[in-house]
Amino acid sequence: MERSVILSRLLDKYENSKHLTQPGASNKRVMLRVDKNELPEYNRNWADVRDRYNLAAKALEKDGLVALEWIYGQPVFAKVILNLDQVDRAYRETGRRHPKQAAEETAAVIEETLSKPKTPWIAAWRDDACRTLQEEWKLPAICKKGEAYLRDFLHLLACYDDLSERSTTVRAFSSKCFSNSKRFEREFQEDLLRVAERWDPELRALCSQEDLSSRDKLAYLGIYAHPEIYQMCGRCTVQMADGAIDLAALYPAGIGIPSTAVEMVRSFSLEGIRRITFLENKTNYEEYLLTEMAPDELTVYHGGFLSPKKRSLLSKLAASLRDDIQVLFWADIDLGGFAMFERLQRIFPQLQPMRMGRTEVEQYAQYGLRRPESYLETLREARDEGRYPLFREAMDAILQHGVTIEQEIFLGQ
Repeated sequence: MERSVILSRLLDKYENSKHLTQPGASNKRVMLRVDKNELPEYNRNWADVRDRYNLAAKALEKDGLVALEWIYGQPVFAKVILNLDQVDRAYRETGRRHPKQAAEETAAVIEETLSKPKTPWIAAWRDDACRTLQEEWKLPAICKKGEAYLRDFLHLLACYDDLSERSTTVRAFSSKCFSNSKRFEREFQEDLLRVAERWDPELRALCSQEDLSSRDKLAYLGIYAHPEIYQMCGRCTVQMADGAIDLAALYPAGIGIPSTAVEMVRSFSLEGIRRITFLENKTNYEEYLLTEMAPDELTVYHGGFLSPKKRSLLSKLAASLRDDIQVLFWADIDLGGFAMFERLQRIFPQLQPMRMGRTEVEQYAQYGLRRPESYLETLREARDEGRYPLFREAMDAILQHGVTIEQEIFLGQ
């Protein structure tokens, strides 16, 4: 046992040195220094422990695997130095795989399980993991949990990639992957979110601008704890697969369409609508219905981010528009609001901001949210790079006053 401990500690040091990937590039010895506690198992104060390790170390030296340096006049070694010409023997004796072998085998498993992923962020993770394995012999962080966990995680990614529709519940997804409705949530959820956030540029940008919970991130990926509810209000009709829903009957209270019904939506009949207004904040949406909404207006609660089902519903609304319908968006006057506008504009190219300009920043600056210099620097970089061009003047005002404006401020003034 002592012999294996010594060799394993030396191989740990070897794998963290240049000797692994650049043989001959370094003259440094791979060694364990007792005075630096690099072999903590070697307790010199306990004679039986010391003697067992001394015997094991001497045997390793005799076999040509290590060299020893002793403390003068004491039965205690000070250093154990790995013989770099005998590294392969050390791996065989400890039963460990050489990092190159482990990397090649892991890359083969990843390539076999995810041969041609259709999901861009899964393909990006796969390609980077395989490149790192093949060029640097470094295992993905997921591998630290063991080979069995890696195989199950890869199976999970393959199952997600095979979803015909990016919409399923957490429990149904877990059952599909593991025939167990709770295993995904208990063991794999956070790792899936870490990989998705790292490799999906839109999700990463969204997380940098908003404080999303795990539930929100899963919803973005189309995995729901519960169906989303999409709220809207206006004198129009939603054409469904088996009939029509007249929203005018619920004016001005509005209606909520569950995400499970989105596939049944065929189109929107907007004959009496002249303007569509999206509001990001729920409180502002509810207040707007009571105090500002016009008879020829369709008001939609935006809700922060666009999950796959929400994008699908809004795309159907966009396809139903006439050229004379104005489309507006109102959110916080900050980076998050600007980014939401940009994402929604991909669906509604004619989209225009509402109450998100310099005038509103100037008007409500005294009630604004004070921002740290790091945030302002990020905003300044976005402005200077030409991002969010419709909000350039608003960004100038934010930088001048050092505050951003939240939607709810409008309610109390």
